[in-house]
Amino acid sequence: MATRLTVVGDAAAWSRRPGHASSCYLVQHQDAAIVLDFGQGAFSALAQHVAPETIDGVLISHLHADHIVDLIPLRHYLNYDATEHLSIGLRGPADLRNRFDAFQGHPDLLETLPGRPLEPGTFEFAGFRVETRRVTHIPDSFAFRIEPPGGGPALVYSGDCSVADDLLPLVHAGDTLLCEAAYGAAPRPADALHLTSAEAASVAVRGRATRLVITHIQDRQAPAAALSAARDAFDGDVLLAEPGLVVEVV
Repeated sequence: MATRLTVVGDAAAWSRRPGHASSCYLVQHQDAAIVLDFGQGAFSALAQHVAPETIDGVLISHLHADHIVDLIPLRHYLNYDATEHLSIGLRGPADLRNRFDAFQGHPDLLETLPGRPLEPGTFEFAGFRVETRRVTHIPDSFAFRIEPPGGGPALVYSGDCSVADDLLPLVHAGDTLLCEAAYGAAPRPADALHLTSAEAASVAVRGRATRLVITHIQDRQAPAAALSAARDAFDGDVLLAEPGLVVEVV
């Protein structure tokens, strides 16, 4: 059975487009389900695909609000409204839990989401083999390679990243690359903390990926132009992340 990626939320730090939650991606293989990032609007959007209490874990790439803030409704749901009192594994940057405790004024707010801080390396998470590497964005930012049980083509998720080369060690031949392309087809600002779609495509080319899914495109950028720029640079399968998009990682 293939690993299945479902785009729950594709937006960057804000979006005026109804129905576009910020960063959140559901990854499933057989009975295992994990979520990559949990930005604003992600909780209700995820509930359109699976019962939130049935996911096995959440991986957080970095501590910007558009990647983490809906951990609060997830926590509240698990504590007060889920049919069973369950815990869901959570791994993210070292300061993740302290940020939420301070924001909510509640010690150990994420107690129903247990897990250790991320470090570069490899570990098992809900049956998946996860490899993590730090990327250039804000301090303690990570990208992930998610390999299914038993091996096979993997899903590589960039998180937010401003140096395309940071991602290359994670991408193997045949993988699917889910990569931020916040600037789309626009020129890259000198102080950029994000990638263009052409830069995302360059990683797919050099890593010999089978497929590229570009995501996290800012509202001001034209999605069609971003997609065209990526296709000009990479002759594999190129898709634009949209809520509800399902990709089989094979």
